Amino acid sequence: MTDTAREEILARINEALGRRGGGEYVSSTPRSSAPANGPGAANGADTASAEVTATAADSGYHHEGTHTGEDLVELLIDRLVDYKANVHRASGDPSETIAQLIGAHDSVVVPTGLDSSWLAGFSGGIRVDAPGEELSVDDLDAQGGVVTASAVAIAQTGTIVLDGSDECGRRAITLVPDHHVCVVRTRDIVDIVPEGIARLDAHAPLTFISGPSATSDIELSRVEGVHGPRTLDVIILSD
Repeated sequence: MTDTAREEILARINEALGRRGGGEYVSSTPRSSAPANGPGAANGADTASAEVTATAADSGYHHEGTHTGEDLVELLIDRLVDYKANVHRASGDPSETIAQLIGAHDSVVVPTGLDSSWLAGFSGGIRVDAPGEELSVDDLDAQGGVVTASAVAIAQTGTIVLDGSDECGRRAITLVPDHHVCVVRTRDIVDIVPEGIARLDAHAPLTFISGPSATSDIELSRVEGVHGPRTLDVIILSD
């Protein structure tokens, strides 16, 4: 990128920040002659970070959604269905619904912390993937499906987030089997992305799921199951 192009881009950023009431303008020109590794550099970085934080806070972005209660749940369901996920409702105990969804499988894999009562109605084999006892890729591929809980669900984008916790499991168990049954508690549903991010640990191995795996080639031919489960069943569990 040429210096002229860089300055033009930065000028546009400056203009946009200025219209939002932003503070000091950014520039590609160094602010001072302080050494890159000297005290001035560290203080400058801290100042820049504070400026970015302040600008984001004043930017007018929404941090909380407007949907609540059943409207929030219906919005999530609408988005999930649009992504071609299968959505089911359950209250209190999802075991009957889960048994119906995985009943045709010989065996399924579950994370070590999943509520065992959820599988009470399933008569097939249950493989538990636990730390130190992880199933191999071949073992996972031999399973008919996987059953997990979830950490957060974002209604506006129809996104379910797994955080690698004991009831969500490691990422591999939800990518290799061809069928994923995921339980979403209504108390874990939020309206917009910032609300969801605020509930998550940024250091956790997060997996964002928006519908079953699907991709398209250059001719827009849809192919499912390339990068993950071909079938996603979501159970909305009311407390």
